[in-house]
Amino acid sequence: MIHATIKEIGEQAVSEQEPILILFDQTATSTLRNYSVIQEITSKETFSLKKEDVISFDQQEYTIEHVGPMANENLSTVGHVTLIFDHYSVENSIANGIYLTPHQLPEINIGTQIEYK
Repeated sequence: MIHATIKEIGEQAVSEQEPILILFDQTATSTLRNYSVIQEITSKETFSLKKEDVISFDQQEYTIEHVGPMANENLSTVGHVTLIFDHYSVENSIANGIYLTPHQLPEINIGTQIEYK
């Protein structure tokens, strides 16, 4: 299990119209920070998330429907992934995306604990 803590939430990072969260680690530029959730990953493990795994935000659990081909590598190197709380389709897939169910944004705050399991 990999642990992370939300350290910063950009002004435009959460929108009810766009069911996504863009996560980065502390290396994100100031421009990216406006649209991103900054996480501090405290585990040193390599990410190897797959379908049916779980990502939780405090006590809110989400099941992975699909993992894009670049998601694990980017999470391991720069803490970056796009979490999509919507249906996966091949036509609209994001290479760095992880599609999650249920299809609703989690409630997040600075200090929210993220577990990748």
